[in-house]
Amino acid sequence: MNLKIIQLGIMHLNDCVDLDQKSLNGLWSKSQWKKELTDSKKICLGIRELETKKLLGLCSSYLVIDELHITFIAVDPIHQRKGLGKLLLSDLIKRSESLQTNFIYLEVKDNNESGKAFYNYMGFKTVGNRANFYKDGSNALLLKKETNNKS
Repeated sequence: MNLKIIQLGIMHLNDCVDLDQKSLNGLWSKSQWKKELTDSKKICLGIRELETKKLLGLCSSYLVIDELHITFIAVDPIHQRKGLGKLLLSDLIKRSESLQTNFIYLEVKDNNESGKAFYNYMGFKTVGNRANFYKDGSNALLLKKETNNKS
């Protein structure tokens, strides 16, 4: 499979909404995605299959001083466990280092065992909890990764 990581923009709105629906049951609305994809302070990346141009995974984040906050990461369920999430997150981490970040933060559902294992593998550590964080009432774990720029 030939893959390419791309910067996402408004032209990818419907693909993002579709992937969100498939992978996370529509975590965000179409208007939330529109805002995410048009905000110049956001870093929105996708991983696309070159032949079909199909969006197989995506992640979104924003920079606050020296911290990168990941707001969304997902891979199409039929393409999970093929290393696409690792490719996306590794690319985002590399970009964050060029932006002089010291920390990367994200939340994951406290019962998402595969997600927690993946983020642990990628170097994230649990640093807190957020009660009733998700719209279904689920709790979240706050995870943090230190980047190489930390003095």
